[in-house]
Amino acid sequence: MTAQQPLQPAWDIFCKVVDNFGDIGVCWRLARQLAEEQGVAIRLWVDDIVLAQRFAPEGHADVDLQHWTEQADFSVAATVVIETFSCGLPERYQQLMTPQSIWLNIEYLSAEAWVEGFHGRPSPQANGLVRYFFYPGFSPLTGGLLREKFLPQLQQQAAQSPDAIWQHLGLQPKSEAINISLFCYAHAPVKALLDSLAVSPQAVRLIVPESIALLVSQALECQPFQVGQSIQHQQCTIEVIPFLSQIDYDSLLAVCDLNFVRGEDSWIRAIWAAKPMIWLPYQQSEDTHLDKLNAFLKHYLMLANDEVKETVVSMMQAWANKEWAVQHWQGWISHRQSTAAHAKTYAAQLSQQPDLATNLVIFIEKLRAIRV
Repeated sequence: MTAQQPLQPAWDIFCKVVDNFGDIGVCWRLARQLAEEQGVAIRLWVDDIVLAQRFAPEGHADVDLQHWTEQADFSVAATVVIETFSCGLPERYQQLMTPQSIWLNIEYLSAEAWVEGFHGRPSPQANGLVRYFFYPGFSPLTGGLLREKFLPQLQQQAAQSPDAIWQHLGLQPKSEAINISLFCYAHAPVKALLDSLAVSPQAVRLIVPESIALLVSQALECQPFQVGQSIQHQQCTIEVIPFLSQIDYDSLLAVCDLNFVRGEDSWIRAIWAAKPMIWLPYQQSEDTHLDKLNAFLKHYLMLANDEVKETVVSMMQAWANKEWAVQHWQGWISHRQSTAAHAKTYAAQLSQQPDLATNLVIFIEKLRAIRV
């Protein structure tokens, strides 16, 4: 967004924090990118305002963070209304909307093939409004992925000056060790991972955010770990870090050698970090999350060689199925360079597609043109 570019009228984004940080993480990134790169003023309605403010302690000049409650003052509806993850728009708010209102529901990210067929579909509502489904995804037939313009510069800085980033994050550079970031759900086989890192043939530094530290301390049957604490577990040094801003988290992923991520927001960021990654999908009934994992693996490894395919599939499936063992870690070390090269190639290939915010604006402009 240039200094001369006027802001478009405000758009409203609605977000419910159902579980963990993913919902608000995605919504804040989207709101910020729309404001900075597309010149859109945003009102972001969030039901958990405390958590939202944690993600955005300094706020943003063009993002108006609002507390979504039953008593919220919905005095006027925006011309463009974005519902996220089928959170549902308040009935009082819908009553303020008109047939000219553009209502989109941004769904959860999936690499499954059916997403392409449902992306962009209209859903007429009983009140006369039309709700459109907007699906993020990995192919040109979907809405794409969140990807800000600053990411190439961040990656370049990580490659050229990693020590400066480590110091900015409050950590000492440790190039002699394999640096790993760990962000996972409670069902992850954390103890098995720690056991494998303890006997690693090369020294490891495991960087754990405070929100995951309790899982790690419980796996080791220790007292809860505190931010700033460093724990030696044979070949593995565990370092507990505080909650990071989104940009600092992006930086951490970019300087680590391997990133364990989960859900949606950290998953996307690990892809753009262009480093080897292990993704843990949100656990669902009837193991449908494993279908999502396998769909992503198929896409992620489409152009990979057999060595990379075997290594990555083995690791990700073992992590998701709670079958992690020493051989998975040792296998990755043996193929560390090839998996790193693949991650870099994959990110570069995927970045050739338009990003989600750009696709969103294009989609909305097409709807406006049809309605004129």
